[in-house]
Amino acid sequence: MRAFEVLVNGERQCVAGIGDSGVLTTVVNLSIHHGNGAFFIDVGGLVSETKEHVNWVSQKPLFVGDDVQIRIVETDAVDSPLDKYRLDPTS
Repeated sequence: MRAFEVLVNGERQCVAGIGDSGVLTTVVNLSIHHGNGAFFIDVGGLVSETKEHVNWVSQKPLFVGDDVQIRIVETDAVDSPLDKYRLDPTS
């Protein structure tokens, strides 16, 4: 399957993949309030077949000078997500 291998400063964070149907995202965020800001990274997605949201990395802090790498890889195995949930458990 196609997946994201995510590294921060050369340290592997995860290999994330959702299988044959869904959405996979890696987002680097900057949140600023009155001139003060914080960087963080999220890796997650939605598995269409099960309607489950999945997260591998959630709001990991980043700092000025950090090196974030996202490699698109083909692999047979991915890391288990740290978190899985459905927005509507009845669906």
